[in-house]
Amino acid sequence: MTTQQIGLLAIQLIVSLSVMASIGVLLLQNHEAKQKYKLYAVRDRLLYLAVTGKLAQTDMLFKVFYRAMNVYAARVEDLSFFSFVKASMAAKTELEKQSKERLLDALHRADPEVQEAINDFCGVAMESLLFNSPLLHVFLAAARHCGRIVSFVRRHGR
Repeated sequence: MTTQQIGLLAIQLIVSLSVMASIGVLLLQNHEAKQKYKLYAVRDRLLYLAVTGKLAQTDMLFKVFYRAMNVYAARVEDLSFFSFVKASMAAKTELEKQSKERLLDALHRADPEVQEAINDFCGVAMESLLFNSPLLHVFLAAARHCGRIVSFVRRHGR
């Protein structure tokens, strides 16, 4: 190979890597936009339930989950395993202040549509968390394999 061919290959490699990096960034931005749209759709459904009278705006369920949906939508790109753990610990102390039992009781007594909307919010939040946290994928894969190993040992260890 001549030096001219090596130079052209180097230029092609640089251009190809630049294009791939640009496409990767665009795909990430697109995914973040989709996650925000899903969160806003669930939040709007919660608002609709409040407007139709199935959930009062003064209800603790509405206040807690409406605030949570807005916070998640604003910070969806920063959501990772560590930020989720940190936010969960903060939410736990906040829930302890507002009586976790009252919130759970209100959730169990809520209209099925309200329960479905809150369930959808949790699903979208977990989807965002999985996308933004490769470490969580490792933990989940390890947990799946450990579960398989334990069940194998239980079956064949006797």
